[in-house]
Amino acid sequence: MKPSGIVTLLTDFGLDDAYVGAMKGAILSVHAKAAVVDITHGVRPFAVLQGAFLLDSAWRSFPLGTVHVAVVDPGVGTDRRAIAFKAADHYFVGPDNGLFTFLNDPISETVELATPPEAAPTFHGRDVFAPVAARLAAGTALAGLGRPHRAEPLRLPDAWASKVGEAWRAQALHCDHFGNVISNLPIRALARIKQANGMRVRTVETYEDAPPNELVALVGSSGRIEFALREGSAAARLHVAPGDTLLVT
Repeated sequence: MKPSGIVTLLTDFGLDDAYVGAMKGAILSVHAKAAVVDITHGVRPFAVLQGAFLLDSAWRSFPLGTVHVAVVDPGVGTDRRAIAFKAADHYFVGPDNGLFTFLNDPISETVELATPPEAAPTFHGRDVFAPVAARLAAGTALAGLGRPHRAEPLRLPDAWASKVGEAWRAQALHCDHFGNVISNLPIRALARIKQANGMRVRTVETYEDAPPNELVALVGSSGRIEFALREGSAAARLHVAPGDTLLVT
């Protein structure tokens, strides 16, 4: 597979510090012609499941051969594995801590990455993942970057909603810029949604179908059920943030 030359970055680093810039510098130091694209650096600190959702929402939009680096890594420096793998003719690089939970495409090859002795134990994004991503983008074979690893990436057990009697106990995977609350409810739950966290909900097809000031549920662009408030914030109405529980009936 020919690399696209693109490296995407998704982290919980924010933009107030130099961490993102340092990762980009590490990539460009290895492969100066790489095109580095930010997916987001706004994942809530340590929110691995939110990061998994946002990665899943974006990676398919890129050309085949793109390298996706995801770093939401509260276990950095511990014995958690660092991995790189190929799936759906894309490459993925990051900690094996659940960030790739929603990647359902068959994985054709995985390697476990070694930590260089000079790597800072608190910044594997710069010292482990970025150089590997750059080498992949430059055309280095995956097999030359680590030792073979046969296990599937770790899947987070709380990534899917569960039934509690006739109700669903779900999670807010993400609250977007508009206040829409994206959930981990299965699509089949949409037809029966009446309430969320005790608040009345109407199901609609588009945001424009929502009456003013009324909480609604619909399938959003991510293919997941989300809660919205027309020209308002469903997150504020429901008093939830990413990772919070949604009790849906």
